Amino acid sequence: MQVAMMLYAGFQLLEVSDAMDVFQEANRLRGQTFYEPRLLGPSCGSVFASSGAALATADCYARATGAFDIVMVPGSPLADTTPDHRQVVEWLRHAGATTPRIASLSSGALLVARAGLADKHWITTQRRYVRRLADEYPSTHVFASEACVKDGNLYSSGSARAGLHLALALVREDLGARTADQIGVSLGLPVQAADTSAARSNPLDKAARWTPT
Repeated sequence: MQVAMMLYAGFQLLEVSDAMDVFQEANRLRGQTFYEPRLLGPSCGSVFASSGAALATADCYARATGAFDIVMVPGSPLADTTPDHRQVVEWLRHAGATTPRIASLSSGALLVARAGLADKHWITTQRRYVRRLADEYPSTHVFASEACVKDGNLYSSGSARAGLHLALALVREDLGARTADQIGVSLGLPVQAADTSAARSNPLDKAARWTPT
């Protein structure tokens, strides 16, 4: 399962590291590589997170021409002050047309919406960005929620641990509830109650919603 982790200046490091931990643990439990995350950046080399820490990318957008099964778009605590990240948006616009699953983490919803991937879809983000998304992208159905929401091929979460919760939701789809719960426990989360371990109907639309652990 090829997973693109999109990096850009000012990204939220915790969202990326949480998701990577989930995928690594899934591979460990299976005893083989099921998820293959790749760190992509505007250029090859280091990309600085909002904390000042840097991650080295495996590839850059221009050279990442292969197909991905999942594209994860982290948010940024600097979303109100950072540039539009046109290179990120352009790559997303093209890749999103053929990617089976797009995962929007917190304020990453702004980039997903700019790429046109949230048009006529429900998407969730942090409360502070809801009005902005609704005003700038009126064809996007946006609301604030800490749940993990799925509408078509678009997955999103507005929680403070969006990378963790969305990655677990994806594992739950791919490998089942038992594996997802084992990963959650290994990462220090309580086991989900039975009524939250499966997708529930979203009253706002036909999107599926998970309640985060």
